[in-house]
Amino acid sequence: MNQEKIGKFIAELRKEKNLTQEELANKLGITKNAVSKWERGISMMDVSLLKPVCEILNISIVELLNGEKIDEEFIKNKSDDTIKNTIEYSNKKIKKSRIKNIGYTILGILILIVTIFFGYKYSLLNEYTLKKPENVDEFLKGLKNSKEIKIYKRTIPENEYFTLGSFKMKNVLEGYVQEGEVVDIQPYLFRKKDGDKSYGITFPNEINNYQMIDIYAAEVVLGGIEGENNFEKKFNAADRKYFLLKNDINNDVDFYKYIADNYYKENNIFMSKREMMENYSFNSFVAIAGPQIEEITYLSGDYEGYVINLGTKNGITVTEVSIIKYGRRFGFVTNDPRFANEDFLIDLIGTIEIR
Repeated sequence: MNQEKIGKFIAELRKEKNLTQEELANKLGITKNAVSKWERGISMMDVSLLKPVCEILNISIVELLNGEKIDEEFIKNKSDDTIKNTIEYSNKKIKKSRIKNIGYTILGILILIVTIFFGYKYSLLNEYTLKKPENVDEFLKGLKNSKEIKIYKRTIPENEYFTLGSFKMKNVLEGYVQEGEVVDIQPYLFRKKDGDKSYGITFPNEINNYQMIDIYAAEVVLGGIEGENNFEKKFNAADRKYFLLKNDINNDVDFYKYIADNYYKENNIFMSKREMMENYSFNSFVAIAGPQIEEITYLSGDYEGYVINLGTKNGITVTEVSIIKYGRRFGFVTNDPRFANEDFLIDLIGTIEIR
């Protein structure tokens, strides 16, 4: 069945009847646009309209479907072919319609899947995203502007040492007096008076010389951010240990350098739930435990560790010295102005011994 031929045939007969497309459409109870599409061969009329169209145009259904006038003696012979062609045409239309419906169904399912997927991802993103701190640049300034100095061990007479447990260094604490009793997690605190000023130096208790990485990977509940108070529900200790191993973070020196390069890890909807949780845990810990570092100096040579300038207030600089040995952190924190002098510190650190 030639749809274009039928269209031209309808147009010719309509014009012979002095009918406009609109007039023919009105007689059939359809739109002018539908008649126009028939005549241009774009579409074919519904089966229910075959008889009414033929009556208006004064032709047989066989003639209409063949797109030409046929002598009566040939109409019967032509009928079989016409019916066959009509059936084939109808089957094609049905098949096209079925394919189109299947396509729409598949598209609908895909849209539903995508909607559910992104809805789930956005819910994860909302749950495992920590607001980026406003002081990121301030925090990173000290870490990014780091430097390194080499320390070489030097020997001094035994009677010149200051000793606390397995930690020894040159005794520069003349005038200092120990304050408080050392029990459990209580550190060693020494103070001295210098006129109207007071200086202190704190050494961690022997049993609590933990590195930051130990605290990060521990089975502990830490104070949280914005109402969150339990890291365990976000990322457990085994996950955090794997995170350190995966990123080749073996001690606090590695951790500080990693933070300098990765502080605040951004989440996005294309990440897995595990990646989002990993970033949430890292961002939360750094935001809570990361000090406001003015400057950090890494130690190399005979020692591995770091010296941190924790800032100056009222003309007094707070300095932290940490030596990494046996997988632990040894050192002290002080506001004694002598320790803010690099030459003094380098000389002093060279006398440190850890047994």
